[in-house]
Amino acid sequence: MTTILIRLYSKLCSWFPGFRKISRKLMYHAMGRFLKQDEWTYMNYGYANLDGSKNLPVLDKTDERNRLSYQLYNHLAAEIELEDKEVLEVGSGRGGGASMIKKYHKPEKLVGLDFSGAAVKFCNRNLSTRGLAFIEGDAENMPFSPGSFDAIINVESSHCYCSMNCFLNEVIKVLRPGGHFLFTDFRETKEIEELERLISASGLEVLKKRDITPNVIKALDEDDDRRMKSISQNVPKPFLKQFREFAGVKESVVYRRFQNGELKYVSFITRKPP
Repeated sequence: MTTILIRLYSKLCSWFPGFRKISRKLMYHAMGRFLKQDEWTYMNYGYANLDGSKNLPVLDKTDERNRLSYQLYNHLAAEIELEDKEVLEVGSGRGGGASMIKKYHKPEKLVGLDFSGAAVKFCNRNLSTRGLAFIEGDAENMPFSPGSFDAIINVESSHCYCSMNCFLNEVIKVLRPGGHFLFTDFRETKEIEELERLISASGLEVLKKRDITPNVIKALDEDDDRRMKSISQNVPKPFLKQFREFAGVKESVVYRRFQNGELKYVSFITRKPP
């Protein structure tokens, strides 16, 4: 029954992009309501190294609990030089990725943009520091002047948007010439070719692209016990299945779809022409 409902939901999202955006926002707010711990600052599936290098990059002890989620960011950020740059994260969520990018990659300024006012308030209350701030806004209508940033990061967020094309147009607008767009997210396998076409058609130059599905599956495997425990301890029983599905635990439909190849997780390093 759960599988049928998930597939119906996917169809509705495909037919009605506005439904996808609204439903994801509602789920997002629900997670914020039930999972109130200040240490809960990430919402992604994570990224595990396949070569056995579990301790790279080197992190402070206090950040180790979020290693897998941060590595999803770091596998992008490590590809370019961000130190002393002005950086935007679109879809900053609970702020963990932006906070650790600021800490370890040392951009001069980092702005997190998110459509959830509650998440933005949480981030500014708990994570804001010099050179790091969070604002509320829409990825498809960004509140920034043309050429505002040297780099834009977008991690596991774009699948919620109404129009990827509108989002990419905004990316091109607010990036400076020669600036980089660092992107990673999942799609149905049959949609990957269209995603690649949209990115190329936007005017961005693709420098590197990867299928990181094996890295994501490994991260979900390694983090399954922690995710299940957190959900069981904090979410009311009537909502357990929905939250486990959202989190991608091993019993979820989304996990099985990664395993059987119906879903792929990809990443792109791109650049706006100088």
